[in-house]
Amino acid sequence: MARRSRNLRIKPIIAIYCEGDSEKAYFEMLKHKYHSANVHPEKINIKPMGKQGMDLLTTAVTRIERLPQRKQVDQAYVVFDRDDLTVSELQKCESYAKDHQIKIIFSSVNIEIWILMHFQPVMRAFTRPELNRILSGEKYFDTDYAAFKGCPYDELLVDRVKIAKSNADKLLQVSPDPWYNRNPYTNINTYLTEIFGVTEF
Repeated sequence: MARRSRNLRIKPIIAIYCEGDSEKAYFEMLKHKYHSANVHPEKINIKPMGKQGMDLLTTAVTRIERLPQRKQVDQAYVVFDRDDLTVSELQKCESYAKDHQIKIIFSSVNIEIWILMHFQPVMRAFTRPELNRILSGEKYFDTDYAAFKGCPYDELLVDRVKIAKSNADKLLQVSPDPWYNRNPYTNINTYLTEIFGVTEF
């Protein structure tokens, strides 16, 4: 529940716990774009160990539990990629997140599928090398994207969020399968309004 002061409800405090640099840079861009002072992206440094999802979730819960009362969050999100996680591991993540009232923001194969949607529709699976190669192209980032990852996205993507959301909305309509069985997949689009309080992108 959001905190109250003199019986007046104030804006909820939102925490976003990210797997890596790309996710953190992207959500920082959105925070600046929508001027949402109540969004606090927090990067969780987790080395790839084959269980990034659950490691990220348990770390986020530990961080939340240790927050002082005045800094308690109203809603927490974790942002991570499929990477090498199995369906079974992702199902465990789903159950754990539900038990701890945390929402999962997930991309498959990685967040670059969402980044690509800023430029074009996506209706098929891509490998990580494919995504890096495409995004490195002249019509996209026009640089070695693998080396660019983690740098600010603002100049290139800030005015393309509406395009990405439209493309992701279309992808979500393609299949009713659970998120952990889908590739390509992202649900970043479904949380933009909820997190940033906007309906125009």
